[in-house]
Amino acid sequence: MARKFPMNNEKDSKAAFFFLFLYTASTLIRPHEMFQASVEWIVIKVFAIIAFGLVLMVQRPLKLYPQHWMLLSLVPLIIISGFLNGSGMFGIEEAKMLLISAIIPLFLMSTCITTIKRQHILMVVCLIAALLMVHNGHVQQTAYEGFGWALHTHSVGYIDLGERRITYLGFFNDPNDLGMFLVMNLPFAMYFYSKGKFLIKLIMLAILCALGYGIFLTGSRGSMLGAGGLIGIYLLVVNAGPKLFISVVLLAPIAATVITSLQSSIDSSANGRLEAWYAGIQMLMANPVFGVGKGRFYDHHGLVAHNSYIHVAGELGVPGYSLWGGALIFTVLTGYLFIKASKLKKEAAAAESIINKDLNENINEAFENERLLNKTLFFSMIGFMITGFFISRMFTLTLFIFMGMAIASHIRMVKVCPEYQEHFSSSPALRSMGYCWVVIVAVYISLKLGL
Repeated sequence: MARKFPMNNEKDSKAAFFFLFLYTASTLIRPHEMFQASVEWIVIKVFAIIAFGLVLMVQRPLKLYPQHWMLLSLVPLIIISGFLNGSGMFGIEEAKMLLISAIIPLFLMSTCITTIKRQHILMVVCLIAALLMVHNGHVQQTAYEGFGWALHTHSVGYIDLGERRITYLGFFNDPNDLGMFLVMNLPFAMYFYSKGKFLIKLIMLAILCALGYGIFLTGSRGSMLGAGGLIGIYLLVVNAGPKLFISVVLLAPIAATVITSLQSSIDSSANGRLEAWYAGIQMLMANPVFGVGKGRFYDHHGLVAHNSYIHVAGELGVPGYSLWGGALIFTVLTGYLFIKASKLKKEAAAAESIINKDLNENINEAFENERLLNKTLFFSMIGFMITGFFISRMFTLTLFIFMGMAIASHIRMVKVCPEYQEHFSSSPALRSMGYCWVVIVAVYISLKLGL
């Protein structure tokens, strides 16, 4: 399912990665939006176009992996869905947005991050962006009318009652988006903590505290559950066997629905969330092939679904959700399979005491580095899956930046351990398109049982 363009030589463009670095920094930190004079500059688009052009001209070989094909297949589906639901031009516009803000960034990330050093650079960019968001949010807690130091950013909520949910620039102007990003950065801080010496460990502990503080300031319950869920999933992956882990994954959507249902008796927001989930499933059942059209959930219900999985299923039907959910689940599943395979590989090597100096030491070091990065990005994606269950952020740029990093890690992992190719192929990708329906079925069963 991975298509390789015919090329003669392997070429790795440093210039393409440089502009990808600028694109990532400008997208996450958004320095041009901190000043009135530059707020309208289109630097993000310029950096993306240059990076994309350099990749096509210089980077070799070029490959499209299952996630690329799944998301590319959504483009015509979104257009057809739009026309069938009476909004063809709107469907074309939504498809164009998907291509620009999801598929191209995903392709750039997965193609250009060819080394561990490059991965580290972008991880540091993410952590710097997260710290700036937290500091800006801290300022919003005490500033007049909740304004932060970043241009025009201010907290939201009932300020007179002491509720100040922090925000940042660009698409982080919603506390839920900001909280999701902070949750997905927690594994990055833990990675550098595990790799660093005393000073780095101290810095990473401080960053972890800052991220936790920022998540609290967002007031996002989904983000708080995401942070707590990461700890639970970590313990399961590290200590539990595959069967227990899979059982928990199957039961998690039901548990989340039960928690929301119990909360609904005292919280009108939770009650509205359950109603939106049920409405989304009804949209899916009424329009199983093409859904109600991307961007049309609000038109049919009056609220967003507050659940990324239900939202996509309602808007794009069975094929659309299978493609989107398949790309997400395949990325997470590959990471998990690599973690378990790596654990077995380490145990086998230790049992046989195979340590052949020189070349094998270098191979073992490369394997260990890639193993830790794969594990880190796996937990970042888990952070999205948990927080995404409580908010509608199915096409947020944050998802595709992190997904692209994860795919790049998988590509490098296969190069170090070619035997892992079986976990990163078309067969598990196709199965993932079925696995993703566990979430929808579990929520539907819970709702039908009156939870």
